[in-house]
This record gives sequence, structure tokens and C-alpha cells, in this order.
Amino acid sequence: MVIVSQVPISISKAYSPGHITGFFSTHDQNNAQTNFNCKGSLGAGFSIDRGITSTVRVFQSSDKNYEIKLNGLSDCELKVSKYVTEYYLSLIKNPVLISIDHESTLPIGYGLGSSGSAALSLSYALNDALDTNLSKLQSAQIAHQADIVCNTGRGTVVSEYVGGLELRLSIGGPGICQIEKTELPSQWCAVILCLAPIKTEVFLSEYLNGMKYQILNEMGRQMLLQLRQAKSVDKFMDLSYEFAAQCKLTEGICKEPVRHLRSEGFKSSIALFGHTLFTLIQKNNLNKIIDILQRYGGKLIVCGIDNLGARLLKDVG
Repeated sequence: MVIVSQVPISISKAYSPGHITGFFSTHDQNNAQTNFNCKGSLGAGFSIDRGITSTVRVFQSSDKNYEIKLNGLSDCELKVSKYVTEYYLSLIKNPVLISIDHESTLPIGYGLGSSGSAALSLSYALNDALDTNLSKLQSAQIAHQADIVCNTGRGTVVSEYVGGLELRLSIGGPGICQIEKTELPSQWCAVILCLAPIKTEVFLSEYLNGMKYQILNEMGRQMLLQLRQAKSVDKFMDLSYEFAAQCKLTEGICKEPVRHLRSEGFKSSIALFGHTLFTLIQKNNLNKIIDILQRYGGKLIVCGIDNLGARLLKDVG
């Protein structure tokens, strides 16, 4: 793609954390419902301090167009980013060329909320760069709509919008979903072992149409009530493992490292959705956890909890 002007009209940058879902429940399958902000999921999870930074550069052009890169590569399947970009292009009159650069510290496809993170950070950056004057809430709602339409998530965007360890108590997008958020202190960290990717849209399609749909939905609702009463990380980990086991995710390639951690007294579960083991621990246990998980290959990530949620960045250099 040829950029007509080498000097951008505007530049904006935004960041969204990644997210891990422990368990969820969705029962919004009314096809007549066209308000995407009334769709979503109940559930619980936490945001991590790995995520996606989206930089938007706007150039003068003879027609409306855009290009999107992920970590410098343009031949990536980025349908949520395309959806968000085309939504914003429909809001403006003047023809422009939009150059988008996603910089991700998340491995893609491992259940770490990368699609929601891309959509949310991009929506914030586009709103600022194109001067569309939407509120932060409205920008987040566009990203939530993209995640729903593209079938890449149900509650990821609203979770990354608020950050922390969240309980999503009602179905809906940002501003609609009722959320209880806990900010975890700095001594807590997440250890994540990424073994193999899963396409979220494939798993969601099977889940929403499968025989276990009602069972998992009811389980997710009951778990939310239990966690709301207990309000502890230990309970979150217990419930997450139970849900992952019901989804048969603990029987795959994560089985052995999960068993090993449990034998040493450490709780863990599988991210929804990926062949990705995770645990939330205090840092005094970190070295022992790392020693165990390093034996199983894959990509090992140690990171903190993002308590802030998605935000526009001032540094656009």
C-alpha cells in the first residue's frame, strides 16, 4: 500500500492488557437481539501486564483505506481489528489512509485475550486519532461489538476495560455489565505456560452448539455465586480448574504439568481457550513454580496483574 503523504495528520497510541478467563456462563443466544451491548457473558478472570499497544497514524488520501500490521507483519488474520477500523471509517466523511501497528507482548491464540486487547486498544487510538469525539465507554463498546461479531470472545473486552481480578455479574458490554473488581497487590503474579493455540471462535462455536451448553452455563452461574461469597484467589483457582476439567481441557497436553503442580501443592488451571496452563501465586513461590514448569517446554511467561485496564497513552513517539 502506498502512503500518499509521508507526514501523518495525526498519531495516537493506546494499550490494553491481556486477560485470562477462569470460568464463564453465556445465555444470550437470542438471534433477534441486535444490541451487541446486551450480549456477553458472566464469569471471572484477571488482566495481566502483557498486552497489545496499538499505534494509529492517519494520512491524507484520495479515498478511505487502511493497513494493519501485527509486530511488523501485514499478512495476519486480524478480523477484529478490521471490523473496528471499518466501523470508525464509517463515522468520518473525509477520505484518509489509516496505518495501524499492533505491538503484542502476548502470544496469539493461547487464551490470553489478544483479540479483545487488539480491538480495545485500537478503538481508543482510532477515536483519538480521527477525532470522532466518542467517550472512553463508547469506544470500549465498539471493541466489545467487534469481539462478539467476530466470535472471538464474550467478556474479554469488558474485563480488559476495567482490569484487575473481575467478577462479571451480569451479561453485557462496557457500561452494561455489572462488575465487581479486586485489585491484587504487587506481591501477586501470574505464571503462564503456553503449550499450543486454540482458535477461540472454533471452541465457542462448539460450546454454544454442544450438548454441554446448559451444563456449563449452569456451572458457570453457580461458580460465580460461590466466588462472590468467598472472594479469594484460592477459590478462583479451584473453580477455574473445575470448569476447565468439565471442558476436558485438563485431559490434553496440559495434563501432566497440572498434575505435577497439584502434587506439589500448587493450584493451576487452563486458560479459556488455549492449551495454556496458568496459576496465580505470591512471589515467594515463584522460583519453585518456574523450576517445575520449565521441564515441559512451551513458552513460559511470568507477569504481573494489570489493575488499571485499557488506556490511551500519551507517548506517541
